[in-house]
Amino acid sequence: MINSCPYQVGGSLPEDAPTYAVRQADSQLYDKLKAGEFCYVLNSRQMGKSSLLVRTMHRLQAEGFDCASIDISDIGSKQISLEQWYGGVAYKLITCFNLFEPVEFITWWQDRELMSPVQRLSDLIETVLLAKIRPSPNAPQNQTGKIVIFIDEIDSVLSFKTPLDDFFALIRACYNKRAQNPEYHRLTFALLGVGTPSDLISDPTRTPFNIGHAIDLYGFTLQEAQPLTKGLEGKTGNPQELLAEILKWTGGQPFLTQKLCKIVAQQAEEQEETGASIKGEGAWLENLVRNRIIDSWEYRDEPTHLKTIRDRLLRNPQRASRLLGLYQKILQQGEIPAGDSPENTELRLSGLTLRRDGKSTVSNRIYREVFNPTWVEKTLSDLRPYAEALAAWLASNCQDSSRLLRGQALQDAREWAAGKSLSNSDYQFLAASSDAELEEFRKREEQRQLEIERLYREKELLEQLNKEQERRKIAQYKFLRERLLRAEIIGRTTGAVISIAAFLIGVFWVKASIDDSNAKLNALSSFSEAILSENRPVDALIESLKAAKEMNRYLGVPSDTRIRVLTALHQAVYNGKQLERLQGHTGAVRSISFSPDSQTIATGSDDSTVKLWRRNGTLLATFKEPLPVSSVTFSHDGKTLASASGETVKLRTANGQEILTLKGHQAAVTGVSFSPKGDIIASSSQDKTVKLWSAGDGKLLLTFNRHPDIIRAVSVSPDGKTLAGASDDKTVKIWRLSDGKLLYTLYGHSDRVLGLTFSPDGQMLATASADSTARFWSKDATLLSILKHPEPVTSVSFSPDSKTIATGSAGGVVRLWHRDGTLLKTLNRQERQNAKKLTAVSFSPDGELLAGASSDGTVILWNLHLDDLLVRGCDLVRDYLENNPNVREGDRHLCDDIGREK
Repeated sequence: MINSCPYQVGGSLPEDAPTYAVRQADSQLYDKLKAGEFCYVLNSRQMGKSSLLVRTMHRLQAEGFDCASIDISDIGSKQISLEQWYGGVAYKLITCFNLFEPVEFITWWQDRELMSPVQRLSDLIETVLLAKIRPSPNAPQNQTGKIVIFIDEIDSVLSFKTPLDDFFALIRACYNKRAQNPEYHRLTFALLGVGTPSDLISDPTRTPFNIGHAIDLYGFTLQEAQPLTKGLEGKTGNPQELLAEILKWTGGQPFLTQKLCKIVAQQAEEQEETGASIKGEGAWLENLVRNRIIDSWEYRDEPTHLKTIRDRLLRNPQRASRLLGLYQKILQQGEIPAGDSPENTELRLSGLTLRRDGKSTVSNRIYREVFNPTWVEKTLSDLRPYAEALAAWLASNCQDSSRLLRGQALQDAREWAAGKSLSNSDYQFLAASSDAELEEFRKREEQRQLEIERLYREKELLEQLNKEQERRKIAQYKFLRERLLRAEIIGRTTGAVISIAAFLIGVFWVKASIDDSNAKLNALSSFSEAILSENRPVDALIESLKAAKEMNRYLGVPSDTRIRVLTALHQAVYNGKQLERLQGHTGAVRSISFSPDSQTIATGSDDSTVKLWRRNGTLLATFKEPLPVSSVTFSHDGKTLASASGETVKLRTANGQEILTLKGHQAAVTGVSFSPKGDIIASSSQDKTVKLWSAGDGKLLLTFNRHPDIIRAVSVSPDGKTLAGASDDKTVKIWRLSDGKLLYTLYGHSDRVLGLTFSPDGQMLATASADSTARFWSKDATLLSILKHPEPVTSVSFSPDSKTIATGSAGGVVRLWHRDGTLLKTLNRQERQNAKKLTAVSFSPDGELLAGASSDGTVILWNLHLDDLLVRGCDLVRDYLENNPNVREGDRHLCDDIGREK
């Protein structure tokens, strides 16, 4: 008859379980919590976290500690509200400590309905938990009154429909309050689950979860696993040797080790009943492992363990290929450097790999045998992003070139294939795709050369046409002048008639030249860009300088032509050089604002600072804030600077002296905007409201709360009559500023609206969205244009004349558009391979600078000052013009009157 087996597979082991193996983590967690330190045990599933919790809590309770254990997964996450979730946590706390009767708790909770749920939980901890749990008279003197709260299965909060960052921020606040309130020294938390500290507070505008001591869980060593030999005694002549062989297969992984020990004990008892004995522990165990665990593992995996690992690896198809590619590399090489990349971290959290001596390796032999190279190759084949195209190409006997990959699809496939071992068909398909793309590239290059030659011919024809038109204009002018003089002599024409005639001649001259000049300027700029792309920087700079000098001579140059000329010259001047930038922030820059005179730039950053700069890049001042800064803006008279940090808005004078702090939002402020007179400030927040404040005394004037989701940005119209708010609910709402009446709701975006701004003339509103578009709207809410981008659009800014719009994108690119929706120019950061997300863009009020804030902590400055660009360009090319014998005589004196005294 089979004896009862002492092993438990899955679930938490009771505190008195005979097979509980004490690890180093047991003493570490116990000692740290006893000393009052916050701790977290974040590891893969079924590593014994819950059993460790039970054991540690029992030891602490035995020494007089008051302990509570809250399993977050019991509360639910899918169908409940924040109110219900926090209420569930609070109810579990008071139940564990027996502080309230259920009815008494419900009354207490409902009496505070004006407070947010997280505030109520905070109040419960301070006014009830710490107040009612007092030192026990029979507890040791140095341990009395201590409270430890264990939070288990914290990864359950990651699937909650609304981020629960506030919950972990509350736990961190309990630690920080120790500095002001000694009572909090009695309270300690231990967090357990599958995740990393960075997962706990995911909002990039808030300080990460950066407190507590990490407790690492490793597999059992042979010495730690000694309690497990009790169930093997009498089953084999050498229980120690058999346990050692078991650990070679499981790597000490708690779940697998308990399971294999149980299988071994049961099999040994079955053999004993039939009279068979265990011979050769190693070979006998290998046969048992293969028959009972590895072979047909998907059917034998009860309780579920291996399928949990598989499902975690494959839960995100786009990410799964990267995880498997990295794991395949580990299988091939045995171990690789254990970095902190998301893929390395995810493999460790799945339990499949572990970090040992700075290397990532497969956790144990069972995992290596189950998730073997054949399994990886087959799974990768099922995941390949080009599976359909490959199948069709192979079906055509590799003849249908239309099935081959090109462009971004080919680039994605190459990145997916990098570091993986694929089939010959994969490599043939990718090679054929590369060859086809190369052939198309060659054809495009031939067409490009033909286009360059065409531009040369058009330039020559344009120059001839301009000369001919100039001659005609002079002849017409002479003819009109001759007739005027003749009329004066013959008809004794009055002076008034002569003046009118002379005016008409001038109008004729100017009107006739405008269209010609624009065509010429655009042609010169396009020609400059074309030859710059041919790696002829000097020739490109000369052509750009010609266009810029010509533009200075003409009247009535449209804004789109002017932008093309300026950006072409900027591109030629800064070709291959690092753009001017503001450097000094250590976190992402979230906001930029120019002073009205364009001489000062304010920046706000995740590093919790506001910085003031001169436009030449000199740092003027740094102001420290308590939390990351999400928005900065100057008032329209330049006398006041507003900055948003955390839940507050701070007002300073232009030289940094603090004036007021506006408090009232219940979550982080996302944007601020002044009214034209500077007497009202609007602020938007993650608490789903926009608030209006008096800039004079900080009084709250109005609250707008019609958005059902986070409001990302706010802007007051130039006439001070309306206010617009952009929201995660994919809409923009426009209110009347005077009384808060909702005037319009702008629909059309298919994802979060991240930014918005009114045009300086007040005729348009531009919006930026995560749906990869920017949109222009009239002041009466009519959609005018949709500007499509290849990546999310993070911000928009109008030029001072309202005719040009700059958009910043998550791809690190600024695009310039005419207000009719025509793309004028694309501006890169130069170091394109390291481009970071652009978080904000802004034209200077004088239109001579364009600034782009970046997630790498810098602000890029694009110089659009015509005279400065002319001087810089001429300084670069002057020596070439004066001394190179190949320079055309018409170009040799191009810079004689620029940049130095004659």
